[in-house]
Amino acid sequence: MYTPYNFELGVDLREQITLCDVGDIFTIPANNEKSFDQISKGIAHIFSSGAFPIILGGDHSIGFPTIRGVCRHLGDLKVGIIHFDRHVDTQETDLDERMHTCPWFHATNMANAPAKNLVQLGIGGWQVPRQGVKVCRERATNILTVTDIMEMGMDAAVDFALERALDGTDCVYISFDIDCIDAGFVPGTGWPEPGGLMPREALYMLGKIVQNAPVCGLEIVEVSPPYDVSDMTSLMATRVICDTMAHLVTSGQLPRPEKAAYIHEQANMSVGMGDWR
Repeated sequence: MYTPYNFELGVDLREQITLCDVGDIFTIPANNEKSFDQISKGIAHIFSSGAFPIILGGDHSIGFPTIRGVCRHLGDLKVGIIHFDRHVDTQETDLDERMHTCPWFHATNMANAPAKNLVQLGIGGWQVPRQGVKVCRERATNILTVTDIMEMGMDAAVDFALERALDGTDCVYISFDIDCIDAGFVPGTGWPEPGGLMPREALYMLGKIVQNAPVCGLEIVEVSPPYDVSDMTSLMATRVICDTMAHLVTSGQLPRPEKAAYIHEQANMSVGMGDWR
């Protein structure tokens, strides 16, 4: 859908970094927990190799097992989470399962991913459940609504996100839910919400964050091609991925001459495996 070259950034991804599609992680339909185990093992393997993981979804429930996979190779270090979304996704359960409304409740239960370092950008509208809001207040997470961002300005919003996500952490993981974008631009998603960020706004903030933080991974989620119109949503998701890689190149984070210092060789398989019920 795109060439590897971006005129504005002066980056050619094919020439400047090595790209590899490792394919799909095998999941088990209707068995969330076993699928989570598979995802965590796959992400841990990729992350520990020194490669920069980019995960494509799919249901946002994968946010928990992807972070768990990263945390297994952080040792005692910590990761901040910057989350673009219209929804907080901090409930403990949904229909008695860990689902797309629940990843950050369980991710921030892990010592490597403190709740105080969870920053959520673009929250708002009529699909933010009270159960999740209650958790955010109890755990003192950080939320900026679209209105907050418009009133304070995008640069100030980025500064806020970086300050909170990097407070005592060693790297930052970016979770980009496509429905943070106004529904008029991304029809191909399961939970469209009018009033979201404009594509230019989201890409601007994403770029500033990547340029100024040690980013350890990216996921782009809630893209549903069967719901899409003229590939609008898929094009936006691809732009998020390509822009992130380009900013990693221009900021000197890619290519990596060696593994990032926060990656530990030894895996801690007990991370995130406690009884959650």
